Amino acid sequence: MRRKPITAFETAQQRMRRDRAALSLTLETLFARYTTEGRHLADGSLKTERYLEHVRQTGRYLEQFFGRGQLVSELTPDRVHDYVVWRRDGGAAGRRVGANTIRRDLGMFKAALNWACQKYEGGHPLLTRHALEKVRIPTEKDPKRPLLEAESIRALVAVAPSVHPFLRPMILLAWRTGRRLSAILALRWDDVGFEKGTIRWRAEHDKIRQTWVVPARSDLLKELRRFRAERPGIGSVLLFPHPQRRRHRGGPVTRHLAAYWLKEAFERGKVTKPKGGLWHMFRRAWATERKDLPLKDVAAAGGWRDTSTLLRYQQPDEETLRAVVEFDRPRGRAWFDLRRPPNRRPTG
Repeated sequence: MRRKPITAFETAQQRMRRDRAALSLTLETLFARYTTEGRHLADGSLKTERYLEHVRQTGRYLEQFFGRGQLVSELTPDRVHDYVVWRRDGGAAGRRVGANTIRRDLGMFKAALNWACQKYEGGHPLLTRHALEKVRIPTEKDPKRPLLEAESIRALVAVAPSVHPFLRPMILLAWRTGRRLSAILALRWDDVGFEKGTIRWRAEHDKIRQTWVVPARSDLLKELRRFRAERPGIGSVLLFPHPQRRRHRGGPVTRHLAAYWLKEAFERGKVTKPKGGLWHMFRRAWATERKDLPLKDVAAAGGWRDTSTLLRYQQPDEETLRAVVEFDRPRGRAWFDLRRPPNRRPTG
């Protein structure tokens, strides 16, 4: 059987069909489809609603600058750079933003564009190339990573009950587990194993989509027992249900309300709040307090997939800096002898 030869006309027709989707893909359509059809990660797990709302907000910012009818295929790197300048100068939000915010915007935009390149209709992708393929996403040269001292945290714990009954256990969970606020707010009573002394952190509320069962401090478990005695709850009941349950459909305390409570605690306790920091400061404090412990174990306990990310959370402090500066190596001893525990013999 003879094959039908491919003519130039047929090739042009195929090219037209392939590009038709790209010619109709506007920014508005891209983000509407991405947040409805691209709701799952590569491993099949569902993206959080909070993340999807951030994506929608990014789409609104881009539409505000480029226009809703902007064809994605016609965007160029120089126009993307114009957006970056506009955003940094206070466009959209009405205030100047840093490189980390720009990085988040472009990262979400790139994720949507990559999804469109892998989404096929009629045998052809919605998009074949995009403007961010060769754009270098900026990073913060001097990122702010504020840290809370233990004395300041204790002062916040002391004043927390006067702000709201939920705030004290929330602060202690953040300080004593090093977990993210979103994971803490999503905790349910059946996640707390009082008999085994553990806390389960569910994959659906974890940034890296992994379930962790981690031992809990005895003083934290004592506080949670006290808290449960005041507000009885068993089974799959939220530890921190939103005070306005009807409006929030039985969901947990929102991050905005948690932020308001913590700011109020700083005010009432007359504690100086480091600029640019809030709940994530507890995570940095937890990691920094454990700098002398094995990195693998600290990463597993705090919910980091790899130790390289953990190292960015661990901050230098006065005590360890002083120890480094004043360190004198004993004469005749090599570095591996200094690192080896005193009762451990070398192997090999």
